[in-house]
Amino acid sequence: MAVKAVEMVRKIRDKHYEETKDLSVEEQIKFVKDKSRKLQGTLLEKHPSTDHNRVRKST
Repeated sequence: MAVKAVEMVRKIRDKHYEETKDLSVEEQIKFVKDKSRKLQGTLLEKHPSTDHNRVRKST
């Protein structure tokens, strides 16, 4: 099975655009930081033995 990377990236980019098109710059920054925190939490749940010091905490 081939990965259609360009198509996949385009879908993600279009989805993010729709979610953020009406947001202010501050709201867009919050959106990205919230997504980052959620991803970091998911990764730590899946790999709890990972060195936690390597995970950068966003402010």
